[in-house]
Amino acid sequence: MTSDETQAETESGIVYAATNPLMPGLVKIGGTSRDNVQARLDELFSTGVPAPFTCEIARRVDRYAEVESALHTIFEPSRVPSGREFFQVTLDQVAAALELAGGEDVTPQGDDEVDFVVGQTVVDKSGRHGVIERITKAMYHLRDPESGEFFSRFQIRPASDPPPPTTSPNPLNPIPSQNEQP
Repeated sequence: MTSDETQAETESGIVYAATNPLMPGLVKIGGTSRDNVQARLDELFSTGVPAPFTCEIARRVDRYAEVESALHTIFEPSRVPSGREFFQVTLDQVAAALELAGGEDVTPQGDDEVDFVVGQTVVDKSGRHGVIERITKAMYHLRDPESGEFFSRFQIRPASDPPPPTTSPNPLNPIPSQNEQP
């Protein structure tokens, strides 16, 4: 066993349960030694994943690698596919099992300053408009009303006015290029 493996077995870290709106019925159970679980989830949102993950449950525990492994063993009959960190279980089941490990609940709570509702049009910090599709503890899941593409935000503000409708010959790209006439 290497010193890195020994350190991972004994150090404190976060064990989390994450969901993805385009993977209904599946819960990803993972662990990280980072202080910020969202940084890990951001890494998972790559070109091979169609929508970002949302942290539903997170607990800082001692021996996090051992706790993560124990959860994988407990839920092994529900693992999809074999060898991966995805399980057909409920968040209540994961929460109950993870609570037995003790530690501290560090589940991200999202923005508390403003109340948002599903279906509301909002603007992200880059100025992109979207419709709130789903709200979880960690983030608001937004869907572009034109393209149907999912994107997520951490700090959003209500949109005073929705964007003007756009027309484009390409239905997958609702924004006309500079060469196209609106």
